[in-house]
Amino acid sequence: MYKVGIVGSEGYAVGELYNLLVHHPDVHLEMIYAPQRAGMSVAELFNDLNSMRTLNFTDELQLEGLDVLFLCLQSAASTREFLQRFEMPEGMKVIDFSQEYRHTDPEETGFVYGLPEANRRALTKATKASVPGAFASAIQTPLIPLAKHLLLNSDIHVTSVAGKTEALARPRVISGITYDMLFDNFHVLQPLEHRHIGEIERTLRNIQNSFDSEIVFIPMRGDFNRGIYTTLYLDCPLDIDSVRAIYEEYFDDHSFVHIVDTYPDVRDTVNTNEMHIHLSKHGDRLLIVSTMDNLMKGAAGTAIHIMNLMLGLVESTGLNIKPLIF
Repeated sequence: MYKVGIVGSEGYAVGELYNLLVHHPDVHLEMIYAPQRAGMSVAELFNDLNSMRTLNFTDELQLEGLDVLFLCLQSAASTREFLQRFEMPEGMKVIDFSQEYRHTDPEETGFVYGLPEANRRALTKATKASVPGAFASAIQTPLIPLAKHLLLNSDIHVTSVAGKTEALARPRVISGITYDMLFDNFHVLQPLEHRHIGEIERTLRNIQNSFDSEIVFIPMRGDFNRGIYTTLYLDCPLDIDSVRAIYEEYFDDHSFVHIVDTYPDVRDTVNTNEMHIHLSKHGDRLLIVSTMDNLMKGAAGTAIHIMNLMLGLVESTGLNIKPLIF
């Protein structure tokens, strides 16, 4: 059994990570370091994890002997401070949830951008990785096959609606936004200047060096608990059969991305690490619709996927989970 530890306690995605690690067949969760909550049970913070009431937060940081450490701190600054303050044992893998190392050069920082659909081979050799942002994963993953064929040559228009749990630092409240405010309501989130745009542009440019188009991105948060529903459209000269063939070929050996025949339902991917993609042509425009779970494929699920690749495990280990469609 591989030994893993977590630093941090805040956020719905962190709760999902606890659950995935506890039930993973090849790892043992040794430590959750959260000094401000030392002695508190995980179940006291996350009501849905009542079965983990014997799992407690600690203020004792024990890194020696760990195979993998997940950094789940609230900010990039906190992550940077932690890594400067504490020496990481040689051979221990580090997986970071913050945005601190998403834009950095792996040769300079050692952190590989943790998008398995683009960087799977690099992740199998990596000792450090950064988990992509949820919106970034929802948008860039469906564009990778086009970038591989140098087909991203027009502006890309994106509307993406995430559930209430997206970007909430901890259950129920963040930055004055509460569940009551989101009941029967929508909120726009950093329209046209969302921080994940830079992530997406970097990924696509690494694949298609000539990519310099604008990503016109309108992110929103809607009145449903979890999931991300994304629509993208752009100019594409190929017919739909050719486009579909490109996608099916690219994702054929990827465990979690599926091309579907009808517009996807976000409920079909909630509680899973899957992404469903639908393709259609409307004149010269290609319309792409994708769905995924913001807490799984957009965070904790991808973190486990990264860990599996780093440890040489089958990439789907611990991630074959039924969607919560009812």
